[in-house]
Amino acid sequence: MSGRWLTPRFQPRIWGSLDLRAWYPERGVEGEPIGEAWLSAPGAPVLVKMLFPRDRLSVQVHPDDAYAAAHGLGRGKSEAWYVIEAAPEARLGVGLVAGATARDVESACREGRGAEMLNWITVAPGEVINIPAGTVHAIGGGVVLLEAQQDSDNTFRLDDYGRGRELHLEHGLAVARATTGGGRVARPATGPILTTPFFTLIEHRMEAEWHIAPATMDRWFADIGRNSPRRGHLLDLPAGASRDGEGATTLIEIRLGTA
Repeated sequence: MSGRWLTPRFQPRIWGSLDLRAWYPERGVEGEPIGEAWLSAPGAPVLVKMLFPRDRLSVQVHPDDAYAAAHGLGRGKSEAWYVIEAAPEARLGVGLVAGATARDVESACREGRGAEMLNWITVAPGEVINIPAGTVHAIGGGVVLLEAQQDSDNTFRLDDYGRGRELHLEHGLAVARATTGGGRVARPATGPILTTPFFTLIEHRMEAEWHIAPATMDRWFADIGRNSPRRGHLLDLPAGASRDGEGATTLIEIRLGTA
């Protein structure tokens, strides 16, 4: 067994891009903005995406497993971002500003000022941002992100800047937390670049000829190499399978749970 490269599933989003040819040359100019490419197979235990925001995403928050289960919503949603590309002015909103109260957040979001409540950070390629459930967050334009998350679409939108989409203030404020441990992750000298209770991320710099040895668990490898013909695709590698490849590239490995 050598696994298989999966075909991305493209998702229209109002904040997305009309031109993904740098990643998917065969697509041409889009007829509507595409914000996400879902790389993993339907029903996979972890959802792996590419995000292509041209405009900023809403101020939002995700529930944890306990809240989701109590409200008949399935599982919660913790996620993480690997920054692949970032314009000089690109920023991500991660967590609330110091001292912000629930009343402050509610008032700001009702007045269309929700972004003011966020801690905005500039980012650079190669950085990893952890977004545990309960972290209020937003994504600005000018970035390309690889996202790994629990397989859940539970998103509570707090402020959408007047774009007319539904808000979920009651649920969102109920699950929002002042501190969650989220934010920029310090890169270790060796080993995984991020370990969470739900998934682990490992960065691999592959040479011209490379080999992935078999392991005892299912794994997924996102190819983000600039010159790779598999750029923006995901290798689904079941337990016990190995894979040989050619061409220098960067692979981000995703495993369930802790490494």
